[in-house]
Amino acid sequence: MNQTKLKLPIKLGYGSAETGITAVQLFTQIYLLKFYTEIVGLNSSLAGIALAISVIWDAISDPLMGRISDHTHSRWGRRRPYILLGGILLSIAVLLLFSPPHLTTQFGKFAYLLSVYLFVNTAMTIISVPHIALGGELSFERNERTSIFGWRLFFSNIGMLVGMIVPAAILQSLGDESNQNNIISSRIIAGEIVSFLILLSSVISFLVTRGKDNTSEKPKEALPFFSSFASVLKNKMFLVLLFAFVIAAIGRTFNSAIALYYYEYRLGLKESLVVINILLPFFLVLILSIGFWVWIAKRIGKKIPAFFGVFGLGVLTVIAYPLFPYGELRPPLIVAFVGGICAGSILIMDSLLTDVVDYDELKTGEKREGLYFGIWKMGVKFSQAFGIALTGFLLDIIGFQNGATVQSPEVGFRLAMIFGPGVGFFFILGSLLFLFFPLTDEKHIQVQRILLKRNTKRTNV
Repeated sequence: MNQTKLKLPIKLGYGSAETGITAVQLFTQIYLLKFYTEIVGLNSSLAGIALAISVIWDAISDPLMGRISDHTHSRWGRRRPYILLGGILLSIAVLLLFSPPHLTTQFGKFAYLLSVYLFVNTAMTIISVPHIALGGELSFERNERTSIFGWRLFFSNIGMLVGMIVPAAILQSLGDESNQNNIISSRIIAGEIVSFLILLSSVISFLVTRGKDNTSEKPKEALPFFSSFASVLKNKMFLVLLFAFVIAAIGRTFNSAIALYYYEYRLGLKESLVVINILLPFFLVLILSIGFWVWIAKRIGKKIPAFFGVFGLGVLTVIAYPLFPYGELRPPLIVAFVGGICAGSILIMDSLLTDVVDYDELKTGEKREGLYFGIWKMGVKFSQAFGIALTGFLLDIIGFQNGATVQSPEVGFRLAMIFGPGVGFFFILGSLLFLFFPLTDEKHIQVQRILLKRNTKRTNV
């Protein structure tokens, strides 16, 4: 087991792949549906069905990919071959997604979106699940793991900025933002940039982590997939952490989906103003806060900072957003600054999952990082689907008028209640559930000592 302190270039090289992964996610989440309905001309219901099928497959395939990488043995390691392969496939898939051929029928447009987006999500699974699992294996030392996942979150937020800002910036540079040819050109150029980014970052991650993947032991016989899957879900420590994270992730998705509605129809702020002056500072502060959370986790442990970070974000959301005055930018900017600091605590959750995997190895004798992180990502994706569906449902309930340039004051107030107490409820509930997480720092240190002794005996035999 690797207990040595990793050099900074290895952490940076490992985390860099997350830039491309997250850029693809944000690029497709924000721009894909609108591109296919308004530019390609696909019926919105058919587009929704295609996206739903792809997301469901994406969620289901995550634990399968984790299981595959757990039981891979090659000269390049267990996880690294998939990081390279997935990066190559994903770079191709993104190019195809925003460069559809001229199609005249609804069936043709639907079939193209479904097939290519399935390709995108399959490639995403191939790279992302082994990549996050590898992060838990690069070091056995607790604080090093927190640092590794801190750098992963750092590059993830850079990817968010690329996926969110680059397409809009290119479109703005082309002139008329309503011109269809300009929109098509901007999406193609942005797709090429994101494609190059995912290819470059995956190659860097593959090369820099050479010799750091677990290649010392061949995978042993293990339980069949469904039996192994069920045994993971019987791990009470994992279930508490998973449910706490998924509930908080619903709040995060809910927040993202409703944000532009809230800022435009409650506060009267234009989309470009919100992106540049609120969302961009939020992500920049989040990136800068990562070092703080890594430092405090080393000083006082992981559980307390994770709880107060998520709980504080929930309380802030509940109180602040219903009170903002119309047309003023400064109050939401201040809250975005504080919220960015609180949101940085999310990296501790990923780090805690590696501790749970250690506990599982102690009990079962099997290393199953891939399966655990696959189920983890599956839960996150289902939470995203639920958060988006909940947003659409609530918009109908509050009387939001689609296509209307002006909404009633009552609708604006209801948006504020959803964006504030509605979103904050999930953050607070997730943090309170997290209090029941039973694996303390002291217990985990004991687990690691036992594992170290066990593996030292095996090596000496």
